[in-house]
Amino acid sequence: MLFKEDEAARAEAMAVRNNAAWYRWTHDLVEVTGPDADRFVDYLYVNNIAKAPVGKSKYTTMLNEEGKIIDDTIVMHMGEQLFWISTLYAPQFLKWAATHCEGFDVECRDITAEWDMVAIQGPQSLDLVNAVLDEPVDDLKRFSIVDRCVGEAPVKVHRAGFTGELGFEFYIPAEHTAAVEEALKAEGEKREMPELQILEVYVRSVPVEKGFALRQDMYGLTPFECDLGWSVCMDKEFVGKAALEKAIEEGPKKKLVGLRFERPSTEDISQTEIVYRKGVPCGIVRTAIYGYTVDDNIGFAVIEAKKAIPGERVTVGMNDSSAVICDKVFV
Repeated sequence: MLFKEDEAARAEAMAVRNNAAWYRWTHDLVEVTGPDADRFVDYLYVNNIAKAPVGKSKYTTMLNEEGKIIDDTIVMHMGEQLFWISTLYAPQFLKWAATHCEGFDVECRDITAEWDMVAIQGPQSLDLVNAVLDEPVDDLKRFSIVDRCVGEAPVKVHRAGFTGELGFEFYIPAEHTAAVEEALKAEGEKREMPELQILEVYVRSVPVEKGFALRQDMYGLTPFECDLGWSVCMDKEFVGKAALEKAIEEGPKKKLVGLRFERPSTEDISQTEIVYRKGVPCGIVRTAIYGYTVDDNIGFAVIEAKKAIPGERVTVGMNDSSAVICDKVFV
């Protein structure tokens, strides 16, 4: 848990917000190949993946047959009939894919051990990225991927990230990771762009401030209950589409919302704490964290849709922590 008085964590968070910082955060990585790879990923995910050209990626969610989110991922189109799935749950993805691959000529393989990912994030991140690459990436568009080198090490540069700031991700063959990290450390020290050490800063505090949810926050909701309707392509077939159509017709039953905690600090709040409105349970906390940019205790909760009223005061947990329902984007 992060605290207001944690100056080391605050310094790391502000480095991302005001300058740049880098960190190694390797997701699980699944490779999907075969003659039907494009049709297969399009069927598994709600976004229109097949229309992404080679060298582009898309954020999307994966649903079960009830139309509820079971994962959110970045899908990268790496080559002809070659896709990478960036997820935190490769084993679960492989099991799910195996049960839905009938009629598709595809192969899914966990390549996590072969690749590492380093993220460089912050408004000045391009300076650090260009300093270590053999060629600059000034014109690289968001959710685009290009091949570059750091010294002799080949890297795939993906303009993306989980901080809400300008950012890049380096996908590195595992045997070259140490050399790339050494280069980033040397150049980062010159520019006061540190390697982040505190996991919760870049996984929770910084992303939550910008409204970035993890799978654990939205699991079991529809994309529309998480404000992700923009990512759903209803003009194609995908797992869970029929149930999602019904859910759209009925309207949302729950909603993922932001919470600003008034008392006490989030050190007293944990996942699965019950949210009460006028003493009646109406939801559950999914995340509670200290946000250094906003200097406040913040988080996400899933609330009954009819009771998810911005500005409404609620209490959380048995100690009656006070909170206010708000937008998920805090800064």
